[in-house]
This record gives sequence, structure tokens and C-alpha cells, in this order.
Amino acid sequence: MSQDKPEQQDKPKDRPNGTIYTSKAPEDDESHQMISSLFLGPHAENYEYFKSNIINILEATRDSRLNYFPEDGPFISEQVQASATFSKHTDKIGNAVKKAAELLGKHSVPWWSPRYAAHMCMDMSMPSLLGYFMTMLYNPNNVSIEASPLTMVAEIEAGQQICEMLGYNLDPEVKDTPVGWGHITCGGTVANLETRNLKFYPLALRNAIKDFGPLSFIGDTFVIEICSGSRKLFKDLSKWELLNLKVHTVLEIPDRLSIEYGISSAFLQDTMKKYGIQSVGIGSLERQYDIDKPIQYMVASTRHYSWPKGGAIAGIGSENVVGIAPDMEARLDLNDLNNHLQASLEKQQAVYAVVAIVGSTEEGAVDPLRGVLDLRNKYQAQGLSFVVHADAAWGGYFATMIPKDFRPGDPKNAEPPKQTGRGDGFVPDASLRVESQEDIYAMRHADSITVDPHKAGYIPYPAGSLCYRDERMRFLITWTSPYISRAGTTESIGIYGVEGR
Repeated sequence: MSQDKPEQQDKPKDRPNGTIYTSKAPEDDESHQMISSLFLGPHAENYEYFKSNIINILEATRDSRLNYFPEDGPFISEQVQASATFSKHTDKIGNAVKKAAELLGKHSVPWWSPRYAAHMCMDMSMPSLLGYFMTMLYNPNNVSIEASPLTMVAEIEAGQQICEMLGYNLDPEVKDTPVGWGHITCGGTVANLETRNLKFYPLALRNAIKDFGPLSFIGDTFVIEICSGSRKLFKDLSKWELLNLKVHTVLEIPDRLSIEYGISSAFLQDTMKKYGIQSVGIGSLERQYDIDKPIQYMVASTRHYSWPKGGAIAGIGSENVVGIAPDMEARLDLNDLNNHLQASLEKQQAVYAVVAIVGSTEEGAVDPLRGVLDLRNKYQAQGLSFVVHADAAWGGYFATMIPKDFRPGDPKNAEPPKQTGRGDGFVPDASLRVESQEDIYAMRHADSITVDPHKAGYIPYPAGSLCYRDERMRFLITWTSPYISRAGTTESIGIYGVEGR
């Protein structure tokens, strides 16, 4: 007797393809068509495309090895491959790979499924997975152009692309805006560690000028603008004035020394090796200048745990990463920040930086960065200056949702986004709230920004990044001086940042 076929259910009229994801025809949704080409898919719908690219990568790897001194001949012969010992161990590896893959598939968190929304991470894009796999086979170390002639250039370009996405200027011909620079880190935690040394550069330089130091010959003529706007001899600045120079004022000092006094980069580097924080340490400079009130970071109490952890690692102390109360929308409360800054001014307790979170980890809130920048202007006029840092590890990529012609205050910012196709079920279009758009747009005025490609960038772990509004800021983590980069030079990226490579 023949077995009856299972009863065929009619497809719902509002689901022409029989899927749970849509009530519209996906063939009319250009957004969905484009996005579909970038991911393996919740049911591995693009498996064959992905596999063909993996095969292409493996074949290119094979060819590159065959073409390197082909006259050498095979190192692993067919006779070796036919041996019992070889077969035993390749079978062992094959079985282990099969079992590990099975366990990962059964016990891993299903990031790839739209049904899973318990974490900020989502599926990874096929280009990022293929690029990761491809590069892994060559194991480059982006410490120098000699060690990684292709991938170091790719990292430099990736840093430039992230800077451009965030609104930083990359054109050296634009004279009223500094040139930005960015690099890849292993994550936002490490990136957030790299923004401390600016505060101590003036103190170290002052030590090199006073008491017949190697730069004492500039002491009677080197004049600098303090953050309130007046000008004074650098050697006559008070401790408080040294700790509160504006960011651009500090960063342009080495170029000024070169232009005004003919001091070479090599001479200044050798000098700062003796006096800089990288050599003498934070404690030495604090004792020399009798800094009895610890310098602080200020960041909303919705901060990521990396901030107190970074404070501990950097020797600042987690208790000096001061939590600012959130408002009713889980954003940094500007009134509370203002109160803390006023107290710092009255006590003359310096501030490393105020951090605006662009996409808090739990709430997804965007801090009022424009208000933070306004408060800095207010307090600089009174003698208190600090770095403004945007922790956009989670929300930085939402800058891609800001239209190219966006201008703050434009009424059209509140208009709904334009559709790219008729369908609106697979890829629902939604714009950011106007306040978030304007604060994300304001990131171009922050001194530094962290953004994690391994979060909203659909990139595999680990991938963080740090971008500077002024490229010279990156030198403060090294033993080199922050001169403007010269055209035609290829830099070694490994000297920047806190990671070993």
C-alpha cells in the first residue's frame, strides 16, 4: 500500500514565498537584494557562493606556494602521503575537525538568525569572513611594510575609510581642519587606553626647557596660547595652565619648534625620550609637579566595563573614571556633567577627557555630544580644557545612516527615509531620531573616536579601531614627535598603539 503524501498547506496570500520574514514580495525590494548578496543567510542560502569563494582562496594559496621556487620540487612526496603514519594522523585531524564543527554548530549562539536578538552582535558578512580566512592563510604581521607589504597598506586604507565614515578630514589641502588618522586594534578596550598621554606632554617639555635642559635656549622666547586665550612664555606657565592647554596647541608644539627654532625631529625625539611620560612614568611627573589631585576621566555611568578596567591598567585608577549620571533617556546628563566640571575647576583638579558614548552597550543610547563640546568651549574660556572622546564602539557604524548632504538643524532631517524598492517587509527602513543624527554627525569634532568593526560592522572578532581627528595625536603613544606626516612616506603602523604585533 502506498504511503499518503503529507497534506500540502496553501501558502498564505500575504507570504508569496512561504517565509516568515515578509508580507511583501522580496523581488521588488532592492535593499533586500543587495543585503542578501553580503551574507551567508539564516539557512545558509548562499552556501554555494560562499563555498566557491573559499575554493578560489584555497586555489590561489596553492598556486602561490607552487610558484615560489618551483624548481625545489615537492617537500611532501606522494610516498609520504601514502604511508600509514601520514594517513593515521590526517584521519585524526579530519575526525577532530568534523567533531569540532559539529559541536560548534550545536552549541554556539545563533547570531546568524533574525530570531536571536539577545546580544548586540549579528551575523558576519561574507566579505569579512572570506577576507579573514584568506589573510589567515598568510599570517601577516602588520608591524612594518617589510613584514606585511600588502596587509599593512590595507590596514592604513581601512583606517582612512573609518575616519571618512566618521566625518574626519583626510585632505591635507584643507588648511582649517586637521588631517585624521585611524588604525585597527583588537577591540574597543585597547583603543580606549590610547588617549592618556596628551596631558603630560607639556609637563615633560617644560622639564626639558628649565634648569639648563637641552631646550633651555628657547625658554626666553617661546610663547604659547593658554586655553583661556591669552599668550605667555611657555616657561612661565603654572602647573594648572600646563595641564589645560588645548589639544591643537599641544600637538602643534613640535612643528612650531621646527619652524621657529630649527629643532629637528631627531633632536626632539632624543630629548623627549629622557623627559617624556613613556620613559619616566606618570608617577614621576605627578611628583615633580606636585599633582596631589588625581587627573580624571568623566563618562556616563552607562559606560562599558572597559573604562574602569582601562583606568586600572593605565595607572589612572578605576575610581578616577568618574561616572556621570544618566538622564531619563539613559544619556549622559549635561547638568550633572556641568556640576562635575565646575567642581574640577574650583578645586583645580585636571580632567583627561570627557567621554560621550555613541551607542551604550545595554541601552543603545547616544550621549549628547554636541552639548559636551559646548561645555568644553565654556570651560576653556575659564581655564579648564580636556580631550573630548567619543566611545562609538557600538554606534559608530550608524554614521553610515547619515545622508551625505546632512546638515545639523535642517528640517528635512526629520523626514522619513526614501525607499529603494516597493517591498518593505524584508528590509524595513527606519531613520535615526533627529537628536541622534546630530550627535553622530558631531563626532567629526571629537578629538578621538573608538569604533568596533566586530560589532555593527559585521566583522569577526577581534576587530576594534581608534581614530584621531588630528593625525599627530597618534605619536603620543610612541617615542616619536608629533610632526605632520610627509608626502610619499610609508609609515610603520606597528609603532602606534599599545598592542604588540
